[in-house]
Order: sequence, then C-alpha cells, then structure tokens
Amino acid sequence: MIRPSAYAPAGSILFIPARSPRFSLLMATLSNKSDIRTILQRDRIWCVYALGDLSPRMFPKCQWFTPDLTLVLHDYGTSILFAHGTGSIREALAHVTWPVHLQVQSDALDEVARHATVTNVKHMIRMAWTGGSTRVSDRVTRLGASDVPAIERLYADGESTGESPDFFYPSMVTDGVFFGVSKGEDLIAAAGTHLMSREEGAAAIGNVYVRRDRRGRGLGRAVTAAVLHELAGIETIGLNVRADNDAAIRVYESLGFVRHCDFREGLATPP
Repeated sequence: MIRPSAYAPAGSILFIPARSPRFSLLMATLSNKSDIRTILQRDRIWCVYALGDLSPRMFPKCQWFTPDLTLVLHDYGTSILFAHGTGSIREALAHVTWPVHLQVQSDALDEVARHATVTNVKHMIRMAWTGGSTRVSDRVTRLGASDVPAIERLYADGESTGESPDFFYPSMVTDGVFFGVSKGEDLIAAAGTHLMSREEGAAAIGNVYVRRDRRGRGLGRAVTAAVLHELAGIETIGLNVRADNDAAIRVYESLGFVRHCDFREGLATPP
C-alpha cells in the first residue's frame, strides 16, 4: 500500500477524517504529476489509460486519490472511475457525477459494490502490444473529422446485436488516430485510439469494428495494423476486449498483443 505522505508534496493533500474511532487513516488527493506517474509506472499496461490522462489536455479533468490510487475522470459528460488497488475507492465515489463508468479489477469492483449499485458488468481482458508487423494495406485510409458521420453509421450496424463500440466520441477522431476501409461510399471497417499521449508514451486502441456482412476478410486486422503503424515509437500500447470475443482475441494475438490481465467494466449508481 502506498503511503500518501511519501508521495504528496506540500499543498497537494486533502485530509479526510477517519471513520473509525480506533485508528487514524490518512486519505489524500494527489496533484503532482511526477508522484502520480511514479505509481502508474508500476504497471504501465493496466494503467495505460491513466497515464494518458496525465497529458496537458486531460489532466485538468482528473482527480487522483490515495492510498493505492483511484482516478475520477470528468469528461464526455460523465465520470469514469479507474482503480489501481482498493484503498481510496470509497472517498473517490464521493466526487463522481452519477452514473459513473467503471474500469476496475475484481477486488475493486467488490469494493465499489459496497458503496454503490453496480450494473452492466462486462468481463474484459487488457491486452498489451509486444511488437510485430504493422504493414499498412493499400485498402486502408486515414480517417478525419469529415468521416465521423460514416464512422457512426458503421458502428450503428452492431446496435441490434450489442456489438457496437460503446465508448466512441467524435473528438477521439481529431485527437487521436483512426483508419478505415471503404466499399464505394460506405465505410465497412474502422479502428482508432481511445487515447494517445506521446508525452507519456501511452496509447490505447479501441473502437475496432467490421460491418457484419464483411467479416472474415482480414479487415479488422488491417485497420488495427494501420493504427499500430501510426503509433510507432510509443512505449506502451494497450487495448480492451471482451473475454468472450475469441475471434477478436485471435486477431489481436496475430498482431503481437498478449493478454495482460482480466478486469471489469460496469456502471455504478447511488445505492
């Protein structure tokens, strides 16, 4: 367990009164990037999204709590809670805007459930890229802001089966890297980044989708490889995939990804 006094410089600690009369527990918020980064470096793949949130654009939207480390990100009109350990989850929940989206491991999910109602839980796998071929196919093109309507139409293809990417915002296209494959005027495959921070050497691939009638032709692999090629030089590249999506896992493994850890996504509301 991380001792807040060892990491937080003067002016960055918020002391919260202990709830037990038998002992005094120090809870703190961190505001120094270097101190936060030191904690996140212990598991860069699990913490890849949090590392990206140290970027100048994202950091003002974040609150960081210790002991252990819990992040509350206020963005996209909601709150997202990431936990690296369980020590400060209770205090972090007091600072969210409900409902809060969860990205936590199983022990942290249990801790959230003690203080909130948790629904829509998905068993996920965090994968890490270890290197490999990133040859860009000539059928793949870079996507930009003008392609957002086509991307949204493509993702709508999976709504009836629950396969649509559930964390896409138009700003991700302009702030990150997206590639696609088109057939005529229709976009039939796409992949992009949830985040990209060259300053922190961290990126997360997401929103990979192939239209249902065009699967089995290597399109998902092609667009993901193009994104990886664009991310060359970034130290840590991760992605999330549902644990039961065997086909996608095989594609990612063929590109050089390996399984790093299991975790849970979910939605928390007040108890």
